[in-house]
Amino acid sequence: MESQSWPTSALAVEDFDEAISGFRLVEVKVFSATKRKDRDRLDEVATAWLQEHQSFDRLTARVTLSSDLEYHCLSITFMGWQRI
Repeated sequence: MESQSWPTSALAVEDFDEAISGFRLVEVKVFSATKRKDRDRLDEVATAWLQEHQSFDRLTARVTLSSDLEYHCLSITFMGWQRI
């Protein structure tokens, strides 16, 4: 199974490090689905969670798609940060 991971370059790592400077990671939430009907609803589920969790000072997100010959897995990862 192949997957793509963010950040994918040294520049992206530096940008990410600068973007979170002065913050600490306080929560990670992962939504993932392999079935088509579940993938089609993933945005609704993630949006509902976001509406209930608005207390972060900064929020970063990562979308990952991995697949093999039969299955496709879509994942949305949210990282909630608070100022130090």
